[in-house]
Amino acid sequence: MDSRVKKRIGANMDIDFSNADFGNTRCPWNDAENTVMHKCAVKNTSICPYFCGVQYLDSVLCSYPHETLTVLTQDEIDRNIEELRE
Repeated sequence: MDSRVKKRIGANMDIDFSNADFGNTRCPWNDAENTVMHKCAVKNTSICPYFCGVQYLDSVLCSYPHETLTVLTQDEIDRNIEELRE
């Protein structure tokens, strides 16, 4: 996996970093913008452009500030990468 992808521990599987006391990290995008509005994934709504997946048990793989499609290879994505770019 690309070295720009970092493991963020302590996600709520909605998926966000709403409790900094649980786990050891906070959302780097929220930190950079001094906000709490960004979420890794929201059911039936969106996926963060830096979200690279979830690793067992509950670690979020995050590539902030590099967009997901610039750091993952086709083998690391479960569908055609060209469809995602459209």
